[in-house]
Amino acid sequence: MNRFNLQDSDFDPKVIAKTLSRICRFWGQTREFYSVAEHCLAMVEVFEDIELKKWALMHEVFEGLTGMDIPTPIKHTEAMEYYREAEERALIQAARIFGLNPQIPDEIKIADKRMMVTEALQLMNTENYDWTQIAKPFKEERILRQIRKRQCPNGQNIYLNMKIAEDAFLLSWRDLFGKI
Repeated sequence: MNRFNLQDSDFDPKVIAKTLSRICRFWGQTREFYSVAEHCLAMVEVFEDIELKKWALMHEVFEGLTGMDIPTPIKHTEAMEYYREAEERALIQAARIFGLNPQIPDEIKIADKRMMVTEALQLMNTENYDWTQIAKPFKEERILRQIRKRQCPNGQNIYLNMKIAEDAFLLSWRDLFGKI
């Protein structure tokens, strides 16, 4: 598979789910392992509209096919232009393959930034950086619950292990797209 020249046959939801469940958000700087698959599942909770839910689940498809979750400040440098172009092509291709509008909706882009801030505030040491300057975090309990999962009696959060995150992603995929 040439990750910068993807073929339609490369867009296998099982591969995407497995890979996203193994990539940690924020380059592994979270207090506990929190996968990109979990991020996508939390994004689904933001929306009621079925097309937006589908986009929310698959908006990290390029990461799921490349194994790379590049942090925003690095991704938007001049050196990463080729990566950004390949990511955009992959999103358009995925939209066509999975029957979505070919342009990623602005609502997804806005929610993704808000989710990043919400996740950072929930999962990282935020003493040295004001994440809220980027976007307004989500305050809705259903979204926070998806990020926090559940709490142990000692107050620690429990996140999904890789296999559970993979299975949850595939279940959501089947529910939204009707096939795997």
